[in-house]
Amino acid sequence: MQQQHYDVIIGGGAMNGLTLALALHTMSSSRLKVAVIEKQQRSQHQGVGFDSRCVALSDGTCRKLNRIQFNSQQTLWDRIKQFAEPIKQVHVSDRGHSGIVEINASDMHLTQVGVVVSLHHMGEMFAQALTDKANIDFFCPHTIQQLQTTAEQVNVLLDNGCELSAKLLVAADGTDSQLAKLAGITSYIEQDYHQSAVIANVMTSVAHQGRAFERFTSDGPIALLPMRNNMMSLVFCTKQPEQLLGFDDQAFLQHLQQRFGWRLGKFTSVSRRTAYPLKLKRSASFIGQRVALVGNAAQTLHPVAGQGFNLGIRDVFALAEAIVNTKKDIGSEQMLQQYQNDRIQDQQRIMNLTSNLVQSFSNDLLPFQLLRNLGLLSLSHCSGLRNLFVQPTLGRIL
Repeated sequence: MQQQHYDVIIGGGAMNGLTLALALHTMSSSRLKVAVIEKQQRSQHQGVGFDSRCVALSDGTCRKLNRIQFNSQQTLWDRIKQFAEPIKQVHVSDRGHSGIVEINASDMHLTQVGVVVSLHHMGEMFAQALTDKANIDFFCPHTIQQLQTTAEQVNVLLDNGCELSAKLLVAADGTDSQLAKLAGITSYIEQDYHQSAVIANVMTSVAHQGRAFERFTSDGPIALLPMRNNMMSLVFCTKQPEQLLGFDDQAFLQHLQQRFGWRLGKFTSVSRRTAYPLKLKRSASFIGQRVALVGNAAQTLHPVAGQGFNLGIRDVFALAEAIVNTKKDIGSEQMLQQYQNDRIQDQQRIMNLTSNLVQSFSNDLLPFQLLRNLGLLSLSHCSGLRNLFVQPTLGRIL
């Protein structure tokens, strides 16, 4: 079979991979030829309705997506905001203590601190965006079985026997990246939180009015994000996921009510629940020979403060700019080293932020309780300190 040649091959056709493909299309004015390899066949019924999973996009991520063309008239952000639910306020509390912080978009002269989007709608939007992009080839459902790198290029073999080559391979295939392993890039667990995240959607008797909630408990944080039709996306971090998955719906809602409280009134219904273990993972390097990692392939965070995807989008934009602006060949050692240097500080800052939040609010020792309650009270009463704390979570990092 004749080998097909590209400038960039992207392994992983979810949000990070497709954002990168469209960013390269826009930034290079369609000059670069890109292949995207995705292993999962999309179903038109996947994620529809009450079971639809979602993700929070920070203000900074929304601004970045506004730089990518959906078509000649619209940007990605123009399309996303048609189905996005704005987050106008974030309410942060510590169960059993008086400290409460409310982060309002209006206080920071913003219309929203971020938005919540369903992955189903995002998938539909990306599929539409790819239809008229002649320089982007989408291979789905397929996987990369083998890869070989040389000083000049990377060669990959797909599961259907197709052979592709490029100047650069991007691993955007998520946590425990198989592409990183094939490239010889190791990853390790930096911290095991001994928690799992139980994911579901819930309905409440009180309208959310664009409010998001982060409630810290000794068992782990509980996050609720506003969705369309007054649904809320729940991330319930716990040390006992089997118990929460084993409850019937009514018992689960009663347990959630007891842990979260009544700020949204009564929890009235819940969707199917799933769970995954929470660990802080990172790759030993962002780069290998003719290979770059982005998103969860490079780092996987605790979901507290919703920073994982937004950190990954900054990986994507840094790499896209490095590719388009390089004066050497794409995928050269110099270009890749510059990409890695650009990302390390941001990665470490967000990893420290999320880990410190989890450790501080999961410790029941009295000194920690007093310090965090004092911290929340200080944030609630000092707008300057509050804005300083919030800035990294907005993702407005160049």
